[in-house]
Amino acid sequence: MTRRKTRSKEATEFARSQRKGANEFAWTVWQWLRNRNCHGQKFRREVPVGPYTADFCCIELKLIIEIDGEPHLTDEGREHDRVRDETLRQHGYQVLHVLGYEVIREEGNAHERIWDFVRDAIELRDRNDG
Repeated sequence: MTRRKTRSKEATEFARSQRKGANEFAWTVWQWLRNRNCHGQKFRREVPVGPYTADFCCIELKLIIEIDGEPHLTDEGREHDRVRDETLRQHGYQVLHVLGYEVIREEGNAHERIWDFVRDAIELRDRNDG
């Protein structure tokens, strides 16, 4: 039997506050992903992975979906994301970044990118299992 690592009180409170304060972009994507709505896969919100907290995570497929706002468009933000993504890849995760405004302005495109990302991971898993 494996035991879960206990999260610090600060990490738990951070995740809770992120869920409560979800912006329109994150709330929309959550509606697409929750209750196994995306290819039958279980997604969770605000999941700790290494030193980071992922916006949305499918643990079974090791997928992370990040909804990026304006701070991610700066040079500093892009560098932070590059380092973060590399760390997440070292933990075995694939990461998809979706711009927040794309979720609202180009909903169909964002929705399709997420669906394709998950579908491709399922197909890869199935090929490797077969």
